[in-house]
Order: sequence, then structure tokens, then C-alpha cells
Amino acid sequence: MRAIPQLTRNLHMSTISIIGSGGMATAIAKRTAKAGHTLEVIGRDTAKAQALADQLAAGVTLGTYGAKPAGDIVILAVPYSSVAAVVADFGEALNNKVIIDITNSVAPGLSGLITPHGSSGA
Repeated sequence: MRAIPQLTRNLHMSTISIIGSGGMATAIAKRTAKAGHTLEVIGRDTAKAQALADQLAAGVTLGTYGAKPAGDIVILAVPYSSVAAVVADFGEALNNKVIIDITNSVAPGLSGLITPHGSSGA
């Protein structure tokens, strides 16, 4: 049971990078910043990512899309259809990072899945 307190201690010392600047990225970024974590926001649209960073607590930084994220933990908060391209854009810059992918394959309006028949969003 010692691993859980150690993990919690490590999370408090970690920088968290969020790739994305839409609704889910905003919700997670607000909670992360409010909890006092060091936060980096990264987005393809630099102006949109900067606007998100500006909404948050002082000290939130803007990362460069495609460059190595500052965070030990990287949250992918992009549309499901963009995940493969985003991961390819970052390539080896994501090596040795803990990746949390919050995307899902549910179609807008909860009308079904957007994965091809017979495949998986996993």
C-alpha cells in the first residue's frame, strides 16, 4: 500500500500538459490549475490555446504544438478522429510520458459510434 501515497506525492510534484483547447480540455485544465498543479496548455490553434491559458491561474504556460511537452503527464483532450494525427505530430516527443487519452468514439448527439464497423475505439 505504500505505492499509492508515493504516487500521490509524485502527482503533486508533476507538471501536467494538456493537448487540446476545447470543452473537455477546458474542464480538465480548470480543475488541474485549481488543484495547484503546474499546467501547460498545447493546441494546434495557438490563439485558442493561449485564450485557455489566459483563463486559468497564473503560471499556466503555453506549449508548442508538436514539441516535447513539459509535463510528465500528458492528457490528450482532442476529438477522437484527431488522436492518431496528434500522436503522429508529436512522435517521439511523447516517449517516457504518462499519456491519458480522454477521447471517446461517441458521435455528436450520442447517436452512435464513429468507429468503423467491426473495429474498436480502444
